[in-house]
Amino acid sequence: MHHQRMAFLGLCIGFFIVMMDTTTVPLIYTSLIADFEVTPENAAWVNNSYLITYASFLLLSGRLGDSYNRKNLIVSALLILAVGALISGCGQTLIQVIAGRALMGLGSALLTPQSMAYIAIIYAQNGRGKALGIWGAVAGIATAAGPVVTQFFLQISDWRWVMWINIPVTLLGLVIIIKYLPVTSKKGLKGREFLINGAFGFSISAVILGVQLIHGIKGTGSMGGLLLLLGGGILVWLLRYELRYRSEYILPIEIWYNRTFLRTCLLSGLLGFGLTAFYLPLAFLIEVRMNFGPLAISIVMITMALANALIGPISGHLSDKFTPEVIVCYGLSAFAFAVFLLGGIGFFAPGGTTGLIVIIIAMAIAGTGTGLAFAPLANLALRRVSLTAVGQAAAFFNVSRQSMSAFGGVAIAALFDYVVSQSQIEGTSHIAEQFQPYSPVIYSATLACFLLIALCLSSGAWLSNRYSSTNQNVTQIRRMKQ
Repeated sequence: MHHQRMAFLGLCIGFFIVMMDTTTVPLIYTSLIADFEVTPENAAWVNNSYLITYASFLLLSGRLGDSYNRKNLIVSALLILAVGALISGCGQTLIQVIAGRALMGLGSALLTPQSMAYIAIIYAQNGRGKALGIWGAVAGIATAAGPVVTQFFLQISDWRWVMWINIPVTLLGLVIIIKYLPVTSKKGLKGREFLINGAFGFSISAVILGVQLIHGIKGTGSMGGLLLLLGGGILVWLLRYELRYRSEYILPIEIWYNRTFLRTCLLSGLLGFGLTAFYLPLAFLIEVRMNFGPLAISIVMITMALANALIGPISGHLSDKFTPEVIVCYGLSAFAFAVFLLGGIGFFAPGGTTGLIVIIIAMAIAGTGTGLAFAPLANLALRRVSLTAVGQAAAFFNVSRQSMSAFGGVAIAALFDYVVSQSQIEGTSHIAEQFQPYSPVIYSATLACFLLIALCLSSGAWLSNRYSSTNQNVTQIRRMKQ
């Protein structure tokens, strides 16, 4: 029992770092813009490079976990994460910082499906739902804690420590994993399986990169369009081949026909889109439009993290007793309402005590929403998946979330940059001049971003509520027939 808990702790530490790194960077965008004299969209590449490589290699790493020793893959993943954090923190140019973050994304992709699959294996006999609920709660807490960690290091040092802090925590997880995690059996990986899963990851990255380049640096639009068409074409062909010939290279055929699993992946993707996109407009709202100081920003960020930490574990426990879709629906609805509230506060109360109080309330609601939504999704996705397919299912579940997260980061950065470029203040020539305190340009950009995020989250809440109502009606009909 002691070894089981310690192994679970090591997995949670590794996964905490992975998810925290998805949200630490947006709060340093203003620092990156000042240090490297780049646009918001260029600064966003630091986070998007992580998200894109993370999403691109998830499916392949899931198959590697099913085919080789998962413990060795996790050890390798943690080492890659540490090296990437070192390179990114030491980077003297934006390209070097981006390269380090991309390497961290590769490590995260190797780790995530292995940790989720290991939990299903370790708790195969008892406690699987509770463990997955805690694992999902860790994801929610980590994403909420990311901005808090960033703000802490910005006050005591600079943005580089946001990267370097990953190293000691990763090494702690590495020691626990090496000592307590059991070795898994291996069956080898066929060449065609490797190619299919690799091509699937490439197609995802090509689509996301294509969207980024279409609205990126001048002269990259045609390249972006080509990547978008190429990636989309490969993705459609792979899915058609998978379903027509039942090859089971991506997912076992029974999971393709498991509507609950596929719906859960979609809901997780919508949540990932909203949460990853959320922190870019939030950072500019509180730092520029509201012109809050370090103490106020810290309070705002801690509020969401605390709400998530309190609600997440409770939500995971409740998902074993009540209909998970209902809990997810409430969570997504609360998050959408909080985002909509944040979009309005920049207009009605830019700065001041009233604005701070309203934003704190909104962040508490947002933290409650993410806490309610994260844990039940992980439990719902894998509760009917066999142990032989858990690696593929875990990888696909995480691919869905991270692909939408990466797309959310790219789309919001492009939208924000577009609104800023179309709403430049007359007489400004340097990019830093557009980001003066209480800037109306920043308000317009953050409002557009928040409205898009709220729409995405509301769609997820509607979808979850629709199917939870359908399931309840089906259950009542079965009871009447009995």
